[in-house]
Amino acid sequence: MEILVLDNKELKKYIKPPILNNQEKNYYFTIPNYLLDKAFSNYKIENIAIFIILWGYFRYSNRFYDIKFYKDKIFEYVQKKYNLPSFSKTISDRTIRHYKTQIKQYLKINPYTNEIKKILKQEALNLANNFIHRKKIFYTLVELSKKIQIEIPSYTELVKIIKTALNSQKQKIIEKLSYYQNDKRLKELNECLKKDTSYKNRYILLSYKKLNHSTSKKHIMGSLVKFETIQTKFHILEPIFQDIGIDNKIAEYYARWVEKSQVFQVKNKKNIESYFLLSAFVYYQYFIRNDNLIDIFINVVQSAKNSSYRAYKEFSFEIQPQKDNHIKSLEKNNISTLNEIEKIIKDTKLSAVKKVTIIEKIIANKTDSLKKILETKTSDTQLENKYNFIEKKSISLQGKLSNIIKVIKFDKKYSDKNLIEAIDYFKNNQTITNKAPNKFLDEEEKYMIFENGSFRVSLYKVLLFFHISDAIKQGKLNLVYSLKYRNFEDYLIDKEIWNKNKNQFLEKHQFNNLKYYDSFIQPIKQKLENSFKTTNQNINKGLNQYFLFNDKSFILKTPKVEKDNLEDNLSIYFPSNEYISIIDVLYSINEEVNFLGTFGHYNQSKSKISHNLLFAGILGYGCNLSIPKIAKISKGLNENQLENIKTWYFSEENTSLANDKIIEYMENLELVKIMRKQIDINHTSSDGQKYNISVDSTNAGYSFKYFGTNKGVVAYTFIDESHRLFHSQVINVNERESGYVIDGLLHNSTIKSDIHSTDTHGFSEVIFGLTNLLGFSFAPRIKNFKNQQLYGFYSPKYYHNLGYKLQPKRKINETIIKENWDDILRFIITIKERKSSTTQLLKRLNSYSKQHKLYSAIKEFGKIIKTDFLLNYIDDLELRQKIEKQLNKVESSNKFSKAVFFGNNSEFIVSTIEEQNIANNSKRLIQNAIILWNYLYLTKKFQNFKTQSEKDELIKILKNSSIVRWSHINLLGTYDFRNYSKRIHRLIAIDTKI
Repeated sequence: MEILVLDNKELKKYIKPPILNNQEKNYYFTIPNYLLDKAFSNYKIENIAIFIILWGYFRYSNRFYDIKFYKDKIFEYVQKKYNLPSFSKTISDRTIRHYKTQIKQYLKINPYTNEIKKILKQEALNLANNFIHRKKIFYTLVELSKKIQIEIPSYTELVKIIKTALNSQKQKIIEKLSYYQNDKRLKELNECLKKDTSYKNRYILLSYKKLNHSTSKKHIMGSLVKFETIQTKFHILEPIFQDIGIDNKIAEYYARWVEKSQVFQVKNKKNIESYFLLSAFVYYQYFIRNDNLIDIFINVVQSAKNSSYRAYKEFSFEIQPQKDNHIKSLEKNNISTLNEIEKIIKDTKLSAVKKVTIIEKIIANKTDSLKKILETKTSDTQLENKYNFIEKKSISLQGKLSNIIKVIKFDKKYSDKNLIEAIDYFKNNQTITNKAPNKFLDEEEKYMIFENGSFRVSLYKVLLFFHISDAIKQGKLNLVYSLKYRNFEDYLIDKEIWNKNKNQFLEKHQFNNLKYYDSFIQPIKQKLENSFKTTNQNINKGLNQYFLFNDKSFILKTPKVEKDNLEDNLSIYFPSNEYISIIDVLYSINEEVNFLGTFGHYNQSKSKISHNLLFAGILGYGCNLSIPKIAKISKGLNENQLENIKTWYFSEENTSLANDKIIEYMENLELVKIMRKQIDINHTSSDGQKYNISVDSTNAGYSFKYFGTNKGVVAYTFIDESHRLFHSQVINVNERESGYVIDGLLHNSTIKSDIHSTDTHGFSEVIFGLTNLLGFSFAPRIKNFKNQQLYGFYSPKYYHNLGYKLQPKRKINETIIKENWDDILRFIITIKERKSSTTQLLKRLNSYSKQHKLYSAIKEFGKIIKTDFLLNYIDDLELRQKIEKQLNKVESSNKFSKAVFFGNNSEFIVSTIEEQNIANNSKRLIQNAIILWNYLYLTKKFQNFKTQSEKDELIKILKNSSIVRWSHINLLGTYDFRNYSKRIHRLIAIDTKI
């Protein structure tokens, strides 16, 4: 079967020579004198231009292009550059082959041998096993070919390698599975394709396609019934799964196909392929249902914690006046007693014996009244005890959570022994007695459970649930069968594989400089010492006028950048007398970019699909209207077809790739580059935007500050200096945003981030360490900046003796970094190899906190990088202003997001992470399409200006303004897909070479 890797437009672009700017042409078409002399001595004068052009393009891309694609302008450029009297476009194939051989020999290009081919095949297989999109596999092989210094193989050859990789994994599994075709255990899968007797014309398989996200007892019980059925099948089939080599990623890919398909499509497959698909489905279902139950468990526990603590605080607030009265009564009683005793003592008429007698009577009377006050106080203390409020949640939690604990298989080898002991006791004993394990409890909790010699069973159970939830989140309690909650080591490259292939991994990802800690750290150490010296010298000499010491602390001012008053002037360039339909905007941009080409069928077949349906799906998701509603309020759509499109063509990957295409296109526009402060340096930033959610979702969390008593999510979005929104991810509001920084930076090959900024939520010392190791410059804006500690390679006394005012608080613990350096390298290579998702890896590592040596080592290394940044931040006003300006861009883009995502009160209406990200990516796709339309519209105006002063004025305004404008776009109203306005496209149809 033929596979589609690049669409027609992409293929045409790939096979043609790239368009180079003047600077690039000058660099790549400059040929060494030795080679030039040889050419003039041995080649016909009219052929020298072809030789030089072959040389230049090969240096640029490691590829030779067909001469028929060379444009006259490039021949004329070479002729002028080398004073050639003439040039010819006609040359024999034999001569061309000779020229290519000479160029490859001079540039020391390796031949394309079988060994090299094996390297490319293995890389393709690794990526295919991770179900990376075939287009990304293609471009990864292109880049790998450059790294290993070979001529990039032909498109046909690379497609063959990719096709073999895509097919090999499934074929091997099916081949092994065929040996079990008559095995009784495999027949267990047939039940999935039977009719469900509880429903008319419904198959059992259908009831497992959607996960429950509700925390109601009824729905949890329903989920448990399905879980136990899947669990039984899984454990019966587990030996077969292990033998045939099915794993999480294989299972997920093919299980999703089963979820999307109709039952008859599974039944119509060949018997062994049907078994394969159902095996993948059962395998994946078991893992995600483990995670789903744990997510529900954590959500229920968190809700119980929040409500019990809130009730306790409210109660404490209500009885505060009573507590104040108690205190006043005690004070009054004590003061009264002392006053009376003092009066008796000073009475000179009374004898000492008489004074003692009277004082004894006073104390006796006051003691009785004091006891009454204390009795009332004791009663109040008991009422306000927080454990009473916690215990009140016990019955509800037991009804919802007890069976979850009983069915989940925890990893005893890599979990807290005290908790495992308590869980096992809970599972195996219907009645919980005072003999229950309690080592997992702290002293206060033990005291409250065994108060006055009794045993509070309900309190014991609820505290057990609380500790289980916390331990799972902290990595102290792991699952055996899980995608999200396994032991951290499971997510890393296997230790044995790492030890065997470490050098190859480092070379492949160009990390050879990291191999030896001592040689790697030396320049970093020198840079930090120089930063300490320079920053302190500038402070001491009074050169840093915005830095001032103040009572053992300091004040650092950052004045705003003065701008010309041109912000509103940009609006005069955009249409003011009409509103442009968002459908026409999407149509126009697709005509230029063909972003709809990324919306392939889940099977990655070549089937064609209506553009109307895809546009409608983008608007339904991206404007938050829902797919059913967009079908009802639109003209020219078929609702059933649209639902089918949603199922098979809309995925997180497809919508992300569509955004990438628009972003890549923008890279070629001069106005996009003009928006950067420095044309060769791209400053990016990321920030989170809060959204309410109106459906049950385990990806949502509580935040009283933002959502009150409701739940919400965060859309964590990345933007560059030119306002291109190049990545976004929907996350639980309770998650730390910093874990997602690496994901966004590694996501897009088009956007090269030279420096990346976040606010405090995106910052951690671990992120400082990882961004440095992965080759990114990290520059966050940190709240309470002056409270951040500095660290040095020497003792604080050393820096004090140098006369530095800014001194480190502590010496860097190099020992822990060096001892764990190998695991640090294994960690970052795991990220680069896509063995685990970056987010998952970081999330699991962060959960271990100080208990994990690797976490501590990366954090310690991050302290070095953070200190260097802080010193430069203090010393460099321009850096501080750049960070502020860039973060303002992502914050201002949040208003744009709300304007686009206007439906259903801007509340997410989908429950799964996959669909939330599809909606978020579709919103971002609409935003990027509008931004590109604006750029193209201004570019056309720029090209049509007759004077240079007009051009200069637009550039000046653009640099002091924002391209993010949508007042001229009509996002609302009836959506008519029957006709597109070609006039709107003509408004932006440009010559991209300005």
